[in-house]
Amino acid sequence: MKSFSDILIESKKTYSFLIKVAGELPENCEAQLKTSLERFSIESISSMKKTPIQESPLDFPTLKNMEVQTWEIAVNYPTTKQVLENYIAANCNIPAAHIVVRVPGEVLELQQEPKNEEPYESVLNTEDMGGESGQDSVGENRVMDLLKELEVARKEREVDPVAGVTAGESKDITSETNSKSPIGS
Repeated sequence: MKSFSDILIESKKTYSFLIKVAGELPENCEAQLKTSLERFSIESISSMKKTPIQESPLDFPTLKNMEVQTWEIAVNYPTTKQVLENYIAANCNIPAAHIVVRVPGEVLELQQEPKNEEPYESVLNTEDMGGESGQDSVGENRVMDLLKELEVARKEREVDPVAGVTAGESKDITSETNSKSPIGS
C-alpha cells in the first residue's frame, strides 16, 4: 500500500500561464520576474519572445505602437490570472495596463493563433462542387422512390385492420333511429 507522501508526490500538478508585457521593460525586469515568480514555486519558464512594434497590439487595445514580450510559465502553486497580473505589476515596476496573463487554450488565445494560410477558393468555382449529386432525391425521382417505399411498407405491415372482420347483421339498429329532433320533441 502506498504511503500518503507517495500519493502526494504522484498527484503533483502544474499550472500553465502566458505572461504578456507591452512596451519596453525596465532594467533587470526579466530577473525580477523570475525571482518574484519563485513565490509560486516556478516549475519552468521559457525564454522571452518579442513581437515587432505593432500599431495596436492584440491584447492591449488601449496601447499604441508597442512591442509585446511573452513568457510561457508553469508553476506548482495554484493561482489565478488576476493574482499573477497584480503581483507582477507590483514587483517588477510595470504598469498594470501593460500586463496581461492568459491561460493556454483560452478562447482569446485560440483566436489569436495563426490561421491556415491557403488561399480561399469558392466551391461554386469548382467543377465538382465538393459533393454528391442531389438530383436523385428531388422532383419526380423522389416521388417515385417515395411511392416505392410506401408500397414496401404496406406489404410489410403485420396487422391488417380489416382482416377477420365479417359483415354482420344489425338487428338492434332500425331505420327509425335518429328520426326525431332532440330539440322540441
